[in-house]
Amino acid sequence: MEKLFDSVKELDKRAEDSFNLKNGVLMEQAARGMAEYIRRYCIDSATLQNRSKPSTLQQHTTPSTKPCVQIACGSGDNGGDGFALARMLGDFCRVRTVVVFEPKSPLCKLQHERLELLGIPVYTDLIDHCDVLVDAVFGTGIHGLLDEHTCAVLGQLNAVDGYKIACDIPSGLNAAGIPSPVAFRADTTCTMGALKTALYADSAKDYTGTIQLLGLGLPRTSYEGETNTFLLSADDMCLPHRSLQNTHKMSYGHGVFLCGEKAGACMLAASAALHFGIGLVTILGTPQPNTLPDFMYSTGLPDTFSALMVGSGLGRSKTAQLPALHLLADEQVEERPLILDADILHSRAIMSVLPDCKLPILTPHPKEFQSLLANSRLAQVSVAEIQQDRFGYLRLFCTAFPHAIVVLKGAYPLIGYGKQIFVNPLGTNALAKAGTGDVLSGMITALAAQGYPPLKAAYTASLAHAQAARLLHTDYGLTASALAASLPDLCRISEEINNSDASVGVLNHPHE
Repeated sequence: MEKLFDSVKELDKRAEDSFNLKNGVLMEQAARGMAEYIRRYCIDSATLQNRSKPSTLQQHTTPSTKPCVQIACGSGDNGGDGFALARMLGDFCRVRTVVVFEPKSPLCKLQHERLELLGIPVYTDLIDHCDVLVDAVFGTGIHGLLDEHTCAVLGQLNAVDGYKIACDIPSGLNAAGIPSPVAFRADTTCTMGALKTALYADSAKDYTGTIQLLGLGLPRTSYEGETNTFLLSADDMCLPHRSLQNTHKMSYGHGVFLCGEKAGACMLAASAALHFGIGLVTILGTPQPNTLPDFMYSTGLPDTFSALMVGSGLGRSKTAQLPALHLLADEQVEERPLILDADILHSRAIMSVLPDCKLPILTPHPKEFQSLLANSRLAQVSVAEIQQDRFGYLRLFCTAFPHAIVVLKGAYPLIGYGKQIFVNPLGTNALAKAGTGDVLSGMITALAAQGYPPLKAAYTASLAHAQAARLLHTDYGLTASALAASLPDLCRISEEINNSDASVGVLNHPHE
């Protein structure tokens, strides 16, 4: 688990003031980190063959020539990073430094002057082909929409044939990670000092590529401050391993799933729970045709249940939701883990029930979250507005309901609890399929029934959900039932999961 920050300006200032790192020391370290990364990870052709564009280096480089690194520099401190990088790469690259916008910030002007004093040429035009293209045009200080000329410049950068690296953040993404309205599309983003929440906005995911954290020449623990936002990794996933032998089914929990109008969704959730370690599943409601033999069936709430799941396939009509609302008023339900998903999240009535539930876990997608915000009278916003500020609206809701855990689905699933937000970086577009959300709810129910603390149940299930999708090795052919059936394989390959390439890399200088 790593720290995330909305902004690092205060961290930079504290490092400069408290550790006497003024006068561009941090910029020098940022550039040195970029140089190390390019030399060690991109110029080495054997390494590059394992990356997303294995042929780029081989296309433009022969054994007798140095790789060509093109650096596009802007007018601010991000451009200064680029000019400093060009100076440091001179010995082992053919560096082509391109001034996209004339230097304006004091440090940018200084770094540009140093290049001139060294006789390193600076150009004003981009070439179409290079081994590595570095975007050092803009940082996170973009406000509003970019003008037509700037959009055209970013379009030119995106059209260059080469392995693309963004310096700190892809140019065109604002401080919230939103394209303005276009942005540089990187294969790798080398971000400096600390991880930024902007890089984990849903809208940023198609622009950042692999995110690599670079050190700034001081211990990370000294640079970083306090935060309420954290980045999860596969190492934070605690799978439901069984170590004791003298046990029985009730040792692993009894989950109850309320079946509504669409039985398939409920069955998917229940099946996922069984595949994720729960000892017993009961389907509550009128028995359905072709029922599966793996489940118990009941028309009344069993006394022995240890977690309840409501919402998957429930239906949104009053007839469908009335039994659910009666069930939620039961005193037993108030005391035990309660997982709410799908249709029930659109009900205004749950706002009067939610404060009395001691262990609620809500799993909305953005449209359902829109209903939660509206029905709680916290915000009347569109889904698009939510997606523009997922972190902000999740904090708003979790502050109003500090005892509730909310798993906000998306390209980067967010888990909110009180003032804290946890980001799951392992999400995949393979999960954009009907029924996969029901599988996630079933997984959370399974862990809650087995005695996991609600927060741990939520983030472990979210991570495992994404990792199970990766096991199926398809970005289009995944089905919810196949996803549920793959869950037992997670334990078998747990060592491989812990080394997943989806985790954020951290590169410090050798002398640190």
